[in-house]
Amino acid sequence: MEGGIVNHVFQSPGNDIDDEGQIDTFGNVAKKTMKQTANDNIEDELVNNTCVQKKIEDSKELNEVLDYKGASELDSKCLPDGDQFTEPEILDPNVPDKEDDPCGSSGEDDTKLKLAGKQQVEPVVNSSTEEEISGENEKKVRRRKKRPKTVDQASIDRQKKMQEIQDVLSSSPIDIEKLRELAVGDGGLVKDELRRKAWPRLMMIEHMEVTPKPTLDVVKAHKDYNQVVLDVNRSLKRFPPGIDDDYRLVLMDQLTTLIIRVLMKHPDLHYYQGFHDVAITFLLVMGEDVGFELVEKLAVTHLCDFMRPTMEKTTYYLTYLYPILKRSDPKLHQFLIDSGVGTVFCLPWLITWFAHTLSDYRNVVRLYDFFLATPYLMPMYIAAAIVLKKKEDILSGECDMAMQHFILSQVPDTLPFEEILIEANELHNLYPPNTLQEEVDEFIKKKNEEEAIERQLLVDRRKKFEASRRVQYYRDLFHTVTGYIPIPPAQTKMIVKVAFFAITAYFATSLYSYYSESPSLFAFAPRQ
Repeated sequence: MEGGIVNHVFQSPGNDIDDEGQIDTFGNVAKKTMKQTANDNIEDELVNNTCVQKKIEDSKELNEVLDYKGASELDSKCLPDGDQFTEPEILDPNVPDKEDDPCGSSGEDDTKLKLAGKQQVEPVVNSSTEEEISGENEKKVRRRKKRPKTVDQASIDRQKKMQEIQDVLSSSPIDIEKLRELAVGDGGLVKDELRRKAWPRLMMIEHMEVTPKPTLDVVKAHKDYNQVVLDVNRSLKRFPPGIDDDYRLVLMDQLTTLIIRVLMKHPDLHYYQGFHDVAITFLLVMGEDVGFELVEKLAVTHLCDFMRPTMEKTTYYLTYLYPILKRSDPKLHQFLIDSGVGTVFCLPWLITWFAHTLSDYRNVVRLYDFFLATPYLMPMYIAAAIVLKKKEDILSGECDMAMQHFILSQVPDTLPFEEILIEANELHNLYPPNTLQEEVDEFIKKKNEEEAIERQLLVDRRKKFEASRRVQYYRDLFHTVTGYIPIPPAQTKMIVKVAFFAITAYFATSLYSYYSESPSLFAFAPRQ
């Protein structure tokens, strides 16, 4: 009877039964009070700890874990750093020994465990699905963690130079020498936005003149229109890759009109193949209107000698290559002279400023920064620097004109152009053009003499060939005639002698009548 009453009392809905079926003798009130006290103490220490403040938003998850710890406390020194924070391990009440406690729990913790009596907190065993979800959440947190981006020194230097260029362009008056120094230096003018402001300054263009565009009929009526269109159609590689076909056709029309406008404004200039490669670079960077102004100025300054009726001046500039090589590397110079490769391989380098040779747009505009800030003959010093850079390939090849022309005409975009520009600048400082002029004139004179001898030999060979061809013609004619006339072989020589005598008599009497007062027997020669 008494047992039934006791069971009825302790199995009432107001009392709790633990996981093992044992009745909690302390009651719900004591248990909730201890839990609340433990939670309050731990929350106070977590708030005071600066390492855990970074994870305060995860306190809800932490409280759920602490519900299973009973009255145990966490030492703040055992908590990991905020960046490496994970769920703390649940303390085992069956091992109260301080030495075995990984967190170094104090005696106060042991007292609280004893007061708990038979109450035991069983560790919560999560299912495999819950463990996988928690693991995925931890991985996601680690992936979302942002790390500071490292900035390399090249980016810092690039930003610094851009600021220097902008400061020079914003100054009044503009320091042209400083701007030229920045254009020549490492990286040039960096980007097209700065080039649009700097290139007109480097070319000393202060004000842009608005020139009316000619009509399409006027453009098509120009004498060089067909040749310009052919060259423009062959310059597809110069346009940006992936460009829309419609926009590319618009650029091609603008390029054709730009070139014809320059030729119309200066009728004394003659178009040459390669001028379109220069024009398209300014069109892509500056646009149609401003690009026309720059190309027109360039045509009467840097490129005017290339737009003459003959290539005499162009050949003169190309000749500077060998005096530079002779002073910088005599062995390489003599090897190229013996091969007879000449200077034809670097002709497009000079007249197009490497725009026809290089495919990478960045390398082309970098070289244009350099050319606009340096003297007119700088392309030949860059050509010499490229030849010196390819010295091993040249000397390892055959000393033959065809082989050397093939080696030298290949200029890949992977060449270290910054090093080449530095070396070209050093060559210009060591061997300026005025110190090479006498040697260039001597080289040109010697070359002209050799060409004159070759031309004379060619004329002599041509005369001999014509004479031998006439003899063969008359011989074939004689055999043809004698083939139709039945002449005995024994009388052939006699007939030839008679014919020769008759012809001689004919010319003798004609000459006599020409130089005498006697009437002419054969009136074919006029009298004086």
